[in-house]
Amino acid sequence: MRHVLISSIKDEGPFLLEWVAHHLVLGFDQIAIASNDCRDGSDALLAALDGAGYITHVANVLQPGDIPQHAGYERIRQRLELLPEDWLMMLDADEFLNVHCGAGRVADLTARADQEIDIIALSGMGFTDAPEINWRPGAICARFPHRLPLRHKANAAVKSLTRGTARFAGIHNHHMVGYSARPPLVVMRGDGARFELARNLPIYKQLRNLPLREITHRLAQYNHYLIKTWDSFLLRRDRGRGVAVVDGPTTDRHTEAYFSERQISDGTDATILRYGAEVAGLMAAMLEDRLIRSAQSETDARYG
Repeated sequence: MRHVLISSIKDEGPFLLEWVAHHLVLGFDQIAIASNDCRDGSDALLAALDGAGYITHVANVLQPGDIPQHAGYERIRQRLELLPEDWLMMLDADEFLNVHCGAGRVADLTARADQEIDIIALSGMGFTDAPEINWRPGAICARFPHRLPLRHKANAAVKSLTRGTARFAGIHNHHMVGYSARPPLVVMRGDGARFELARNLPIYKQLRNLPLREITHRLAQYNHYLIKTWDSFLLRRDRGRGVAVVDGPTTDRHTEAYFSERQISDGTDATILRYGAEVAGLMAAMLEDRLIRSAQSETDARYG
């Protein structure tokens, strides 16, 4: 059994090294990242990380009508050899798995799922821009400790781990899609509670978001650094959305209202910092590689 993490990105260069190191520390056996149309040197950094054996980098060359993220996931899927017992997780570059059970590794989380569990559905914990004002190079997790209220709508979004991936037609950001097998899917929530998905409803209507009252982080959460700083947020908006058709009309989701709604702090959550020393050590080891160090320096310079 392996734990496999995938992502599909564009222009996330300054944040990739920490993201990769963090999830290697958590015990993912393989990390695969697709990139498309990068202007900040993300693709060069990913190629260097691939060359050093830390990740698998997949070039996501888009065609008219493609949805970047979906196309990236499909290209990754074609490269990977997933076994029925492997767990697959999809996370964006601003999302960090944070496991509260056992020793805090991803295997401690999946060990809580008995054989009938197909999907582990985790709630997010969103973080505000405080106390930062402007973007600067450096690790993200330690700099943004101020969390949103537990029942904030942003925390309702689910990220999932799934096994038996061959039973699904495709991969979307929050969960797999196109389930074709006969038995009902059994889901374990982040507090260990379980439920079956209804066969007469699309998966997205049941797993895209959990009801606010069901948001839970007892076993694990994913930390979501969804706005960072205002200048970084503007660059994110300029980049475009990964789930929008490349040649289609633009959608203005990342507005000033979106930003301000996610500035509401309700205390701090520093639980992810227990990984900090290991992550910093691995990042330092990565940066001993000349190509990684050069690509990281270049993407920081372009981003800033």
